[in-house]
Amino acid sequence: MSNIVAEIHQEVQEMFQELTDTENVSIATVEKQVSAAAGSWGQRLSEAILSETASSTDGSPVSVPCPSCQGHSHRHRCRGRNFTTACGVLRVLRWEYKCKCGSIHVPWEMRQGLKGQYTQHVSATMMRLAAQLNYRAAAVELKHHGIEVSHTTLHQKVREWSEGEAVSDYVDEQSLDAGARWYVSCDGCHINSSQGWKEVKVGCVSKDYPHTNATSVIKMRPSSPRYVASESQAMDFGQQVAALAAQTGIYQDENTIDTEEVVVIGDGAAWIWNLADEHFPSATEIVDYMHAKGHLYDVAKHAFGEDDRETVETWVRATETPLYNAETSQVVARIRDLGKQNPTLSDVVEREVGYFEKHAHRMRYRDLSEKGYQIGSGVIESACKHVVAERCKQAGMRWSKPGIDAILFWRCLLKNEAWDTYWDTQDTQTA
Repeated sequence: MSNIVAEIHQEVQEMFQELTDTENVSIATVEKQVSAAAGSWGQRLSEAILSETASSTDGSPVSVPCPSCQGHSHRHRCRGRNFTTACGVLRVLRWEYKCKCGSIHVPWEMRQGLKGQYTQHVSATMMRLAAQLNYRAAAVELKHHGIEVSHTTLHQKVREWSEGEAVSDYVDEQSLDAGARWYVSCDGCHINSSQGWKEVKVGCVSKDYPHTNATSVIKMRPSSPRYVASESQAMDFGQQVAALAAQTGIYQDENTIDTEEVVVIGDGAAWIWNLADEHFPSATEIVDYMHAKGHLYDVAKHAFGEDDRETVETWVRATETPLYNAETSQVVARIRDLGKQNPTLSDVVEREVGYFEKHAHRMRYRDLSEKGYQIGSGVIESACKHVVAERCKQAGMRWSKPGIDAILFWRCLLKNEAWDTYWDTQDTQTA
């Protein structure tokens, strides 16, 4: 150890002398040479410190409990292993212990919070970049930071380290102000896979500002949304959304269940309303207003043709008023009138009539707006883009279910401001 310190000290003195003797030395020259040398000094010093402490017999008892059989394992041999750290790849000498049951383990490693050969700092950096960039770009960026990891290894670790994890375990609990409401919104978007396009379901729990009077601004708290996303069947995803909601704070206090207002917003997908019925049975349900309005456009375009924009807009504007006023019977009547004028629209008419009649109780837009409810699902529409699409719908990407679920776990940690909570938990588990 003393030799390493002396060597580094000598090199520091020599560099100082060389640079100060250089006439008009530039800041760029100093920056380049000192940075390069500092990396080498840090690597060598770290390696020496860790090897001396990990291989010391003073800090390594003769025997320790075996984690496999709970018997006694004995100090076996001092052996080196490479670890990838922020200071570079370090070769550390540490004691291995061997048990009669045949298992070999390294107590020193178990105390370090390592993920395989990677320190926690490096592991977190790997996952953070992989969650934001495609794997090849993330590997390039890691190399720029002095961490050599191939894109295939990165891909493997993203899956391995997220296995068995749930986003809801790491979100923070929030409180609901008097006069405010919880919102649960869901939607689906599609990603490409080797079996074709697959639906990724996205859920969001958020809350608004208190609505105290008729002039209160209807606005979502920008720091409140918490997300979950996966390529799951509807029943499984419902459990994920329910877990997220519970951990965030919905229905946590039994005394406020009857007074705590929850609103579910979605489009016309049946799985969303089945989810609401199962997990939020007393919630106020709202079909996103723009989605409902989009159905009016679909009918009008079939009836008048997409090129006749003026007629389409005129019909939609006239039909939008009864839609907003919850006069569903008038909306249905206007759609049926189009069918009478053009019998070839019968299938379209019946489909859209069925849609509006089925969701009529979820379309009380004027009344809900006047009471301060959000009637649009902009939060979840945005989530489909910034949680899923930005990372997972880039050119040439093909996802497997384990692959997409893994990357979405890390992205949701970031979006939920739960990144530090997750890594702090990893520290606790190895303490």
